[in-house]
Amino acid sequence: MGLPSIATPQFSTTIPSTGQEVEYRPFLVKEEKILLMALEGGDQKEISRATQNIIKSCVITDIDVNKLATFDVEFLFLKLRGKSVGEVIDLKIGHNAGECEHKTEVQINLDDISVDGDISDGKIMIDKDVGVKMRYPGLTDIGELEEQNTEAMFDVINSCIEYVYDKDNVYNDFSKKEIKEWTEGLSQKQFEKLTEFFQNIPKLSYDVEWTCSKCGEKDSITLEGLQSFFM
Repeated sequence: MGLPSIATPQFSTTIPSTGQEVEYRPFLVKEEKILLMALEGGDQKEISRATQNIIKSCVITDIDVNKLATFDVEFLFLKLRGKSVGEVIDLKIGHNAGECEHKTEVQINLDDISVDGDISDGKIMIDKDVGVKMRYPGLTDIGELEEQNTEAMFDVINSCIEYVYDKDNVYNDFSKKEIKEWTEGLSQKQFEKLTEFFQNIPKLSYDVEWTCSKCGEKDSITLEGLQSFFM
């Protein structure tokens, strides 16, 4: 006789960048194990891959995780973590400066964490006649930037251009070589419009204020990005 099955609850939330409502379930022990193994290894690409795979498994609604913006992935993962382990997390935070090296334990409710920044439709006018439609980079794109060189940055920007348009046509049938040559033909000021889009990517953000349990000094810090909430 087989062991009894255990019902898994379902919840819903809204993807920040698209407004799409999705159904999801908490992650299971086998899925948490994959994440813990990736965290132990410390390889950022493995951690990103594990995070994406958990979301693929736990989000019931049909979505393409590979096309989600970084802040969408981080937001969804926090929701999954909250329903799987608990909405409240304990962090030990030290001072930004000063002689006191004591770390104070603070509690953060994951439901209070939100995406900070204006979410753009991605349309940018290069000049008065020609524009581009950008998408926000995903975890895979950000992983490419770990190379920390100019070529990698250009490649990510080019890969995030969904189409080019003018008043008469939409141009979306181009090769990597063609879009690379096109962006390299922009003036510096025109190209800056594309880089500004990346500089203003929304992110998970939460302001923490606390009083040091040792020296009594009040301090504050802004946590940004998924890793900050699990440091």
